[in-house]
Amino acid sequence: MLQTGNRIKVSVLVAARNEENNIERCLESLNELNFPKENIEIIIGDDNSDDLTEELVARFIWDKPQFKCIKITKQLAGLKGKANVLAQLAHEATGEYFFYCDADIAVQPIWITQMLAHFRRETGVVIGVTRMKHVHLLADLLSMEWLFALTATRFFSLFKIPITGMGNNMAVTREAYFAIGGYEKIGFSIVEDYTLFMGIVKQGFDFQMAYKREVISISEPMNTFQELLRQRKRWMQGVMDSYWLTRLSLFVSSLIVPILLLMSIWLPINPLSSIIQYYILITGISLTAVLMLRQFDLWKAALLFWFYMVSIGLIMLVNYYLPSKTIWKGREY
Repeated sequence: MLQTGNRIKVSVLVAARNEENNIERCLESLNELNFPKENIEIIIGDDNSDDLTEELVARFIWDKPQFKCIKITKQLAGLKGKANVLAQLAHEATGEYFFYCDADIAVQPIWITQMLAHFRRETGVVIGVTRMKHVHLLADLLSMEWLFALTATRFFSLFKIPITGMGNNMAVTREAYFAIGGYEKIGFSIVEDYTLFMGIVKQGFDFQMAYKREVISISEPMNTFQELLRQRKRWMQGVMDSYWLTRLSLFVSSLIVPILLLMSIWLPINPLSSIIQYYILITGISLTAVLMLRQFDLWKAALLFWFYMVSIGLIMLVNYYLPSKTIWKGREY
């Protein structure tokens, strides 16, 4: 286990674009990190925002020397969006470890120390856990979606099968990041966290998952169905480029009901019984995640999650194949 003494220096990298409604909450949580201030730097990359993000950041950090804000106005060759921002922040960072969180995330005070504890000598990347703020049923279902996926990720990580990264709660070593050439070598991806994670793993570094309550970060949820569709359009591009097991699980979970109904035409199976068994399986995993991570406010969402999962999966597939642009943070991809 890595010793988290005063000699360790870390850099927290935050890409922000048009986050005036969220950035102060994020900065406040980062300011409360229980880590020596002389050994931490928090670098915010303002991705040419056209709202009040830059002004709010400047106002918050003016008397806090551990914070720094960089206005991102240039675009590195082959990069754009968040990957372009994080690539430039990495060259500004001086820490031995790069910690990533999104501008709509609130971290826990012990986030840094708890994540560092999972690094071993051969570890290049550690993945944390994220859920949504408890504000309404959709937010709870989104939380359950995250926890379900991360529980599956945790299971496969025990067998050293890499599934995905987590750009809103992830840490990498400086050595691993520059060993793969950073984002400049990886190239652009709309799911830059996945490409960074897989690049580090393919380079031969070990990966760990910090699957525990102490590292859970809280994200602002999507509040409208239209926002959710825009987000999932972007995610689906990443899923289609990801590990084959991830793609397979998405198709199976999205199409399981029609698959079972079709199978019952030719095979002697009871589709209703099969669907009930599938519900029990998914709900059991969901409740296990709630119990293991002690997120007890989500028990109702765990019972309803199966209905959400089979619905949103099918909607995501249809939405992905519709001939429309992927729009995120006011930009087309």
